[in-house]
Amino acid sequence: MSRSRQFRLAARPEGEIKDSDFELVTAPIPEPVENEFAIETTHISIDPAMRGWMSAARSYIPPVEIGEVMRALAVGRVIASHHPEFAPGDWVHGPFGVQEHAVSNGQDAYKIMVTGPLTPAAYLGVLGLTGLTAYFGLLDVGRLSNGDTVLVSGAAGGVGTAAGQIAKIKGATAVGIAGGPEKCRMLIENSVSMARSTTSAQTCVSSCTSRRRTAWMSSSTTSAARCSTKA
Repeated sequence: MSRSRQFRLAARPEGEIKDSDFELVTAPIPEPVENEFAIETTHISIDPAMRGWMSAARSYIPPVEIGEVMRALAVGRVIASHHPEFAPGDWVHGPFGVQEHAVSNGQDAYKIMVTGPLTPAAYLGVLGLTGLTAYFGLLDVGRLSNGDTVLVSGAAGGVGTAAGQIAKIKGATAVGIAGGPEKCRMLIENSVSMARSTTSAQTCVSSCTSRRRTAWMSSSTTSAARCSTKA
């Protein structure tokens, strides 16, 4: 019988992540039942949020339990289906975990288009939650306008770099905050997103009016906020 490899959480990490915090096991490839489909994963997203999911502390989402497959977003192809909305051969994105094969009932999963320049990996980046957070944070929540100045906190992260590029495309000036001089230099030299970067939030915000500074503080969790001196 064919087997599937998966990483399961073996212990709650203390400090830095260790190899012993995970267990690599093999299990039978799961078979879908009614209203389920089976996926062979091709790409797995390794995100900073995973560190929090390993903790038993109260959070916005239940923790990964000891012995469970490590939670992760992934992309793959449907290999068998008893679900009316998913067929063998479909490319799909969802919380399939750190494993080679998974079964899903379709919750939080959706089909993706892989054709031409659209690669499966893109749906774990600019076409996935990373890019969507930046896009809707700037354009729907921030209501970005041509000529605005945009302050991006966490500018060297996935959402931050996407937000900076979207801001530039829309005719805005992007100012970034990053976690150290090397990250700031990367942003500027590679022209990924920022016209100017700094390690100090106060330096970025000081040119804004008090009203705009308050807006930045209240929007900081979105990773991107409008920082304009306009009335």
